[in-house]
Formats: sequence, structure tokens, C-alpha cells
Amino acid sequence: MSTTRLVSFGFLIAATFSILAAGGCGNAERGSSGGSAPVTTQIGGGTDPDGAERAIAEGDIIQLDGGRLYAMSKSGTVSIVDVSAPGRLTLLGQTISRGVPFEMYRRGDFLITMADGAVAPDGSLTTTTTTTTTGTATDAGAGAGALVTVLDVHDPAQITESATLRVPGELADSRVVGDVLYLATYENAACYGCGPEPRTMVTTFDIADADAIELVEQVSFQSNAPDGYNLPWGANWKRSIFVTTERLYIGGHADIDPNGTGTADEGIIDVLDITDPTGRLKVGSRLLVAGAILSRWQLDERDGVLRVISQKGAGRTGNGLAAPEVDTFSVASATSFAPLGHTTLRLPRQEGLRTVRFDASRAYAITYNQTDPMFVIDLHDPTAPAQRGALSMPGFMYHLEPHGDRVIGLGIDRNDPGGSLNVSLFDVSDADRPRMLARAPFATPYLSEDYAILDSEIAEDQDRIQKAFRVFPDGVVVVPFSAPQPYYASDQSCANTGGGVQLVQWQSDTLAKGALLPLPGNPRRAFELGGQMIAVSDSNVRAFGLENPDVAHQTADVVIGTCVPDTDPGYYGGGGGPVVGGGDRVGDGYPRACSAAPGRTSGWAPVALALAFLAVRSTRARSALARAVRAWRRRARRTSP
Repeated sequence: MSTTRLVSFGFLIAATFSILAAGGCGNAERGSSGGSAPVTTQIGGGTDPDGAERAIAEGDIIQLDGGRLYAMSKSGTVSIVDVSAPGRLTLLGQTISRGVPFEMYRRGDFLITMADGAVAPDGSLTTTTTTTTTGTATDAGAGAGALVTVLDVHDPAQITESATLRVPGELADSRVVGDVLYLATYENAACYGCGPEPRTMVTTFDIADADAIELVEQVSFQSNAPDGYNLPWGANWKRSIFVTTERLYIGGHADIDPNGTGTADEGIIDVLDITDPTGRLKVGSRLLVAGAILSRWQLDERDGVLRVISQKGAGRTGNGLAAPEVDTFSVASATSFAPLGHTTLRLPRQEGLRTVRFDASRAYAITYNQTDPMFVIDLHDPTAPAQRGALSMPGFMYHLEPHGDRVIGLGIDRNDPGGSLNVSLFDVSDADRPRMLARAPFATPYLSEDYAILDSEIAEDQDRIQKAFRVFPDGVVVVPFSAPQPYYASDQSCANTGGGVQLVQWQSDTLAKGALLPLPGNPRRAFELGGQMIAVSDSNVRAFGLENPDVAHQTADVVIGTCVPDTDPGYYGGGGGPVVGGGDRVGDGYPRACSAAPGRTSGWAPVALALAFLAVRSTRARSALARAVRAWRRRARRTSP
């Protein structure tokens, strides 16, 4: 592998062309590989704002300030809703976003928005393709690039574009630290403005003056990670980020032989020094760990110690190729890491790592085969991480939220007659004897594949699920989710019958399932405001009274976007085959969910790619075309739940 700074941006979809191998950079040990020096390109810049506090912020599809809700919809709108009186919601203004909105930040009277599929392959901004209630949204199709747009929202009735910046490729993630926007993207070597080889790009923008946003610097990381797609926990090419005020960690999958036996370290963590408050970047170490970093929750820095949990084979095999490994490193700077401690978890059987969460001097790791063990890991002494107790339960936990000696989580169990999703509560006061205290199941039961749950029901991927799954201080837990529909019910799919926002009440050591707040069009967020629950989907913002949490009492509704029935001949899950639903609701056909306009590509695309796959003889070409098919499926899933 190599690390290079370029005047370009990035893209995060699977490469549709063969990916070339390269050599590495960083320092040495289980922790690093040597490599070539980077080439730096600096653009623009700003003065050092002495004394500026560098707070860390994450983007989201909603922003709330001064009684106004700013909401992005996958249907292509950015809306401003007056929520100062939650029972009387009012749409104050709306504009159309080019492409498919991703996330945004609010800076005073400006929204810094990010959208995918907004730049045509020739670099021009997209033409209009999708009609909504207020105008048209846009999508440039395959090979399109992303766009950063600054919107002036001081007058909600007259939202105007203040700046646009083209971003070749697809957005992966972002953070704002102080007055700098750090944007991670991925190029697939076929998109607008992309380099000749697939690469991840980190770009910095000076946003001290949001009305005059300025690109500062970029650093790229080339990779030929295998294009795995057959697991609940993401794809190999995906790279997740973890940010402190001093360092930005980019976790991913190393260059490996997809047919290898799992003897080599497969995980990489590239480190960038982001201490310069003007956005200048310094390339730091490249750390090597046992397995791929496929979620932001796998790594964490605390009190000068980097903690990592990984597993060989994760991201390319269902159950991994070895037991998960825990590594700790002392951190002196972005270029200086030293191994501190290491342990290998003892598993009852070979199982795949699914979820990790760090909390102060502990970590929790979830593995899964047919049952789900939750392992407690003691990190009090970082030089000697120790496995403590374990708890087995059906299904697996998708996300964990620690709350002192209690942990609450969002779980998946397709065999639970009460529903495929659940909220579960654990007592971890005794690290050697963790206990499940309560579980509240809901959603569609008896889906035959985990992919049907992950691709259709869950509101976000693991890097963002904490923005949808919320635990409020009063003990109210919210889970926005979509209900997959029978293949024959596509005309009604946007009604989201059986889906919405599930309320669960956490009190002491109990969980009580409350009302299901009905919400059409891909429910994505919910939050408490003024004694009511505000629920946001890609098509609606609704308010519900909370006087009786067991009853869905709708008090107001505003339409912010248009979702359309999915016209695909069948829904395909992440495993590459049709997801066949079981039970009364889904039937024996292909389950579907509502598509946020512009919706999925029509059904001819995978057929054409499959025919091309059969037509070529070259192993390299066949591999490239196979990746293209999977990229099409991923693109389809990103434009509908």
C-alpha cells in the first residue's frame, strides 16, 4: 500500500475495476509496516485561530436549534420545520438537494450539507430526474460524484446556495473539529475525478467562515482489499474513522489474498495528525492488527492508550478465521505508537465478531454463530487486558450503549416470535457474571435471513446507528425502523405498515415495550421535545404526545419528501441472493421496503452485468464484473432502506 496526498477527493463504494496491489507506510511492529514517503499538496489555508476551542461534532440528517428542525430526506429535500410548538408543526421552507442527501452540519445561518450522486461523470452538476412535492431531486447515476453544498438558511422561505464543492466518489464519514471539516471519501477508479486506482481520501475544509468554505489539504490511502460482501458487518473496502482533537484514525482492511488461510494480519489503522487548527494534515503511523476494522466501535483512544478489538477473517468469512484479539498501544503522537498489551479471546466455538463497544476501563465484544456470546474485557491495566465473564443469548446485539453497571443494546434475532428486533438490558456490575435483565422484542418476526433485517429494517449502518437508536435521560428508548413488505404489496410499501418508531421504557432493571409510533417513508430519527416525541422519516415529520407511552397519540404531521413504491422485481440482501421472508407478514416472496425517491435502479442492471460476467473468460475481468454486480446491489440498498 502507499499513502499519497493529492488534489482530489474520494469515494466509498466497491471497486468495479480490478484493484492493484501497492506497498505501505508507517513505523514497525504489530502495529506498522514500512513504506514510501507521501507527496503533499496544500490548497488554500487560513490563519491559526489562537485559543480556539476544538470541539468535536458529528454530522447528521437532522439539526435542531432555536425551535427549528433542519431535516434532510433521501428523497432529495432539505427542509426547515418550526417545532417550537410540537403539536403545531409548520413547514417554514424547503429546497431541493442535488443527489441523495448524506448528512449536514449547522454553522450559524448556514447548513454545510453533503450529498452523493450529485456530480455527473463529466463533472457537471446533475440534471433533474425525480419529482417531489416541491420540485425535483437529482441523481447522476453510476460514476457520479458527491457534492458539498453550503446553504444560507437565515430566511427559511428563501434558502439559497452559498457554495458548492465537487467531491469525486462517495462519502464515507465526516467530523468537524473546531473550525475544520474532515471528510472521508472513497474512489473506485471509475468515478468522476477519481485517480487510476481505488483509494480512500481524507480532505479538510476551513469552515471558520461557512459562507467562504475553503479546501485546505488532502491525503489518500490506496488499497486493494478484497471485495467481500457476504457478511452482516459491512464490506472489506469500507473504512471507518475515529477522531480525537489530535488524531484521526482510519480503520480498514489490509491487502490480502482473498484465498489465504488467515495467517497474516488483515487489519490496518492509518493515523493522521490533526493538531493544526487550520486543517493541515500530517501523515502518521500505519498500525497492523489481527483483523479488519469494519466499524468505528472497534477502536478507541483513552488516556493516551489506543484500544483495538479485531478478528482475522472478519469482513470476508461468516465466522472469522480465528478468535478475536485485543490489542493496546501507548500513544505518544500520531507517529509514535508502542504495543502495550495483548490477549486472544477464548470462544466456545468459532464465531464471527459482530459488535464492539469500549467504556472507560472495559470493553464488550459480541460474537455470533447461532447464539450470541457477550464477552466482558477488563482494560483497567492496559498492559494486561483480560477476558472476564461471558453471557450467551439468542441472536446478536447490533449496538451497545454502556450506562455505568448497566448496558442497553439494540439486538437482532430473526427466530424470536416477538419480533426480529429487540432492546435488551444487561447487568454488568460483576464483570465475571454478566446477566440479561430484560428484553423487549418487536418488528417483523421470522425473517429467514439476517440481511432482510439489516438491509430493510435497521435505520442506519453500525457507524451511524447511535444517531437513530437513542436512550434518553428519562429512560425512554426509541428505535426507528422500516417494515419489509410482501413482494406483491409494492403499491402500499411506502405506508410502512408495521414499522415506525418503537418506544421502550427503561426503568430500574425492567424494560416495557410501549407504543409503536406509525411513520411512513423510512423512519430514521426520533427525539423528545416539549413533552412530545418528534419522529422524522424521509417523507414526514410527525409529533406524538407522551402522556401515555403505551398509546400512539399523533398531534401533528408535516410532509417533507416523497417516497415511492419499489418497482424492483425482487429484493436482494447483502448475501447476493434473494431474501425469502417467512411468517404471515412477509410471505414466501421477496420482501421489500419503501424507496426514497429516486429509488432503486430498475431490474435490467444486474441482468446485464450477469450476462457480461458470463461472457468474459479472464479471471481478473470476471472478478471486476462480480464486484460491479455487488456494487450495484449496495447502491440499490443505499437509495432505499
